[in-house]
Amino acid sequence: MNRPVYNYRAYGLDLRSDLALPFSPALSGIEELDVWVRLGAVPATLPPGVGNVTRTHLWEARPGAFVAHMNPVARHLAIAGRELLIEPCRGGDDDIANFFVGTPFAILLQQRGVVTLHAATVATDAGAVLLLGGVGVGKSSLAAALVKRGYPLLADDVTGVVLDADGRPVVLPASPFLRLRSDTLHKLNWRHTAATAKARRGVKHWVQAGGFCAAPLPVRMAFILSSDGPDRGIDIKIVPPGDAFWMLWQYTHRKLAMYAMGQRPAHFRIITAMARRTPVACVTRPGRQFRLQALADCIEAHLHKAGSLAG
Repeated sequence: MNRPVYNYRAYGLDLRSDLALPFSPALSGIEELDVWVRLGAVPATLPPGVGNVTRTHLWEARPGAFVAHMNPVARHLAIAGRELLIEPCRGGDDDIANFFVGTPFAILLQQRGVVTLHAATVATDAGAVLLLGGVGVGKSSLAAALVKRGYPLLADDVTGVVLDADGRPVVLPASPFLRLRSDTLHKLNWRHTAATAKARRGVKHWVQAGGFCAAPLPVRMAFILSSDGPDRGIDIKIVPPGDAFWMLWQYTHRKLAMYAMGQRPAHFRIITAMARRTPVACVTRPGRQFRLQALADCIEAHLHKAGSLAG
């Protein structure tokens, strides 16, 4: 049986895919294809090519090529930022799609010189606002709360950053979808079929944001989220550029693989430009409670104080 083929627009790229993905459908037929996502057998090692190969027990990489050896969901091969081959290991198409929009697509973007950050990003009148942090810290939930307040979404979890012609860091528009847990959907009164389902810890659903910014935006501000703050409340502090550099470096996807693919100079240039041009703030909240609306209030108040919002 022939599988359907899907056309999408994401991160400024036109994609053709054998999988249904949480990206925006291409508005018209794709004239010049940027990325092709195919299902098929992934080779055990990298195909022949130029450059030194870095090997770990999980993957191999060289400039312009990356292959993952071991993953419970799927194996994948990324070539030259243009082709991504996926070999399913277990699970259905939804599981593979969830897997694809994480590491595999981040690797593909890195091959194109894009820095990929662990961040959800929303749009303001003054530019893009990044919400960075580790797994489970609440990036997507906070982005969803801000979307509910009228700030269009730019990206969830994988935020792609490049430099424009003037050397300014710019966020590429990713997808109008967020992955949220059922309990977050309930808290936000988000109208979605998943919101009526019984909440199960760790289970996330793709939901479409009420607003999406489809144009690249210069980075206006970045917030580094953590949940190890004191119980007395939420604290936001601007950090100096040197500290900002290392924090942005820390929350970059798959740094070792990116360097093995020859993208260390691009990473350094973009992170340095962000640290120099972008206010970066550390946000700590009580570890034993996640007061989502209070956190959104503090972020909004800080943006108004910093002049990052119109009005």
